[in-house]
Amino acid sequence: MEHAGPGSRHSRTPPASESADFVIVGGGVAAVTAARTLRNEGARGSILMLSEEHTYPYQRPPLTKGFMRGVLQEAQLLQIDAQQYETEGIQVQLGRRIRQVDRKRHTVIDEDGRHIGYGKLLIATGARAHRLALPGADLKGVFTLRTIADAQAIQDWLKRHPGPIVIIGTSFIAMELATSFTQMGLDVSLIDREDRVFPRIHSPGLSAYFLERCRHFGITVWLNETLQKLQGRTRVNAVATASGRKLECSTVIMATGTRPRTDFLEDSGLPIADGLLVDTFLQTPDPDIFAAGDVASYPDGQGQRQRAMHWQNARSQGHTAARNMLGQRIPYAAVLHYYCDFLDFSFTFLGTSEEADAREARGSLDEPSFAEFYLRDDRIIGLFSTNRPPEETRTIKTLIGEGNHLGPARARLGDPGDALEDLARATIVILQGGAALGAFECGVLQAMNEAGIAPHVVGGVSIGAINGAIMAGNPDRYSSAVAAFWNDVGAHAPHPVPDPVSHSLALHGTLMWGIPEFFRPRWMAPPVHDEWWPAQWTSLYELTPLKSLLEKYVDFSTLASSPIRLIISAVDVDCGEQVFFDSHIDTLTADHVLASCSLPPLFPWTTIDGRRYWDGGIISNSPLEHVLDTCGADNKQVFLVDLFPGNRPLPTNLAEVMARRDQIIYGERIRNDAGVRALTSEFKALVDEVMLAVEPDMAARLRQRPRYVRLMGRGANTTLIRIVRDGSAREPLTAAFDFSMAAIQRHRREGYQIAQRHLAQIQAGPKTD
Repeated sequence: MEHAGPGSRHSRTPPASESADFVIVGGGVAAVTAARTLRNEGARGSILMLSEEHTYPYQRPPLTKGFMRGVLQEAQLLQIDAQQYETEGIQVQLGRRIRQVDRKRHTVIDEDGRHIGYGKLLIATGARAHRLALPGADLKGVFTLRTIADAQAIQDWLKRHPGPIVIIGTSFIAMELATSFTQMGLDVSLIDREDRVFPRIHSPGLSAYFLERCRHFGITVWLNETLQKLQGRTRVNAVATASGRKLECSTVIMATGTRPRTDFLEDSGLPIADGLLVDTFLQTPDPDIFAAGDVASYPDGQGQRQRAMHWQNARSQGHTAARNMLGQRIPYAAVLHYYCDFLDFSFTFLGTSEEADAREARGSLDEPSFAEFYLRDDRIIGLFSTNRPPEETRTIKTLIGEGNHLGPARARLGDPGDALEDLARATIVILQGGAALGAFECGVLQAMNEAGIAPHVVGGVSIGAINGAIMAGNPDRYSSAVAAFWNDVGAHAPHPVPDPVSHSLALHGTLMWGIPEFFRPRWMAPPVHDEWWPAQWTSLYELTPLKSLLEKYVDFSTLASSPIRLIISAVDVDCGEQVFFDSHIDTLTADHVLASCSLPPLFPWTTIDGRRYWDGGIISNSPLEHVLDTCGADNKQVFLVDLFPGNRPLPTNLAEVMARRDQIIYGERIRNDAGVRALTSEFKALVDEVMLAVEPDMAARLRQRPRYVRLMGRGANTTLIRIVRDGSAREPLTAAFDFSMAAIQRHRREGYQIAQRHLAQIQAGPKTD
């Protein structure tokens, strides 16, 4: 699908010396990922990246490692070849520093006073290294490290002054630099005001281990030291502390954290507090301005604000921000994932250890195959691990993201052989749209409830969104609540007479008079927005009765705390994009459910916060893919209810042709592309072969990296139980509009019986010879 650039929709974009539909300020991984994602998602508008650096966007992590040691050259750090930007229609301008954002005029202004107009703006300026305000901090030989220019300056200095190095701080970057300098044969000392190394991990045991490894490799570590000044005439020759200690050196590197690059936003009116504040969609209060990467302060799954300083986070946020710039409304809920190469091993760190009230360990650092879990209120909030299986890391990442309460299962964390996969097991129910056929879903839910199945997530579209909202609003009695809703709807529907004319009469009555508890015809309702004449109408019916019925069955104020997470879809009428509303993210109301049901031309669009929405089934009648993307595709039990049978008799008239067309459009198709799956399998097999040829120590390091864990850490299989409505070969193609009680009861019985058969097969397990 192609998307028109937003510039064509923003008449506010003023004439400027330059302009672009999408302007990206920054030149890091978030900026590049966002620009390429815009193109991959079909954006046709112009894309302009403005980077203040004079080098094409490069990878920063190797700066402290291979690049510092001279193993990697500058060209090897480039994210993509410079020519590729032109190929993808992305304009990159280097050496352009922005000093102001003028939101009123929809422009950014650079240091030379030139104005660049934007339709949508992404702030991806990252962060700058923090430089301590110490006496002597301006001496030659004192550095910070953030850019490739910084790394080159340190390299050049060390060639001329290879004497002792003092690194201020014991952070991730400090440890990686100490590792590289040690491997280069240089004399390294670490100094910190904290009482432990790696203080961010909040683990006395691990800090003690890191300290022991430093000393084993000849790195001197000074803790509990407050710096007083840097000494030297023109270049640094010593570091002096408040305790009277003097460390002689020829080089000092300040690895004392970063500060977000937000100085140019001070007069913009945008909220700033340790970064540019954005919501879960990475959007600022200005709907045309987004942020991603180290500059963005975003809400995490635990309700805390984070500013994650890691390339994997920046890459993921760049991807999400770009999709949301196109109106897709994708939440960002990734668990923080760091990795670090430290001396003779690598490690992974997930989530956070701050405010942990307990720790659990498995394995031993002496092997080394070790993990330490950080818990709060019996929920895992963080993980440190080294040389543990990537499958385990993926499972823990899911547990952190979902906030699962462990209870007695917490004792299992200490067993290195326990895969823990079942702790992240979740049940998902996917409910399609299909009007009166939604009664089939009611029967399915009855069978699930009797089998003791407690859903964790329900994803719904249209009538499936209604059933799903009632489930989430009544988690302890989801089946009976949905059944009561259908009893209300059917009791007020037209009553049939004996076949063969019953269906025709019921359908005619529905179309003519509507369903009093569900929808009513425009010709029987007061005019909306002074639309007195049919030529002014945008729909044939209106859904006011349904809103009242929903509020009868659902206390929407409780959905955020419901144990059943609700995800429903709609289509943004203005931009034509599918959007999703999520009870864990949005404050859902009855209007959000109505939006998912607003099928044109039967029903009008629903307006929420100034945006207009139609039925989500217009684009896809199932949110399965989005739900799995949001909740994780590993270790899930998915019940997918398909309301539209694949095989049906040929239609015999135009009405049946239209009905059959809709059945095919709205029918669920699980697109398992055999070719793609085979290719993916081949690539994974190739990676496995390459890893066998890699030196074991390096292979162990590579397995800790976020991308390896995500792509190669095969999680537990997801089980898909597809419950398909058979229908009758003699069933009218317009059955979706028959809300008579007889039809509803028939659909409920069929759903119940078919679901029972599936559940019995699951309970029996796979057949064996």
